[in-house]
Amino acid sequence: MKISVLGSGSTGNAVLLVANGTRVLVDAGLSAREIARRMSLLGEDPNALDGILITHEHGDHAGGLRVLIKDLDCPVYISAKTRDAYVSERRNVSNDEPRRRAEPMRSETA
Repeated sequence: MKISVLGSGSTGNAVLLVANGTRVLVDAGLSAREIARRMSLLGEDPNALDGILITHEHGDHAGGLRVLIKDLDCPVYISAKTRDAYVSERRNVSNDEPRRRAEPMRSETA
């Protein structure tokens, strides 16, 4: 198993787990572009992700999720309560952000 910390702290959290050919991103608190950049530095392709696990809705753990899943074909694993809190988050987001977060989560959430 390979564990790569892409970011850790109040500015964003993301960890890549690779085991037996399976790639899982735990949290997406960095921007989608930054996650992709940091994965590339490790020789990993975001399009090869088998899933994304979101631990909780705070921006430093899920802030890049909406943009990241737009272009990826992998499931998002998130509890119902965390999903609801993520979608309805009102702090530091635009008025249409809850709708924009909910749209991709309908078909992507596992």
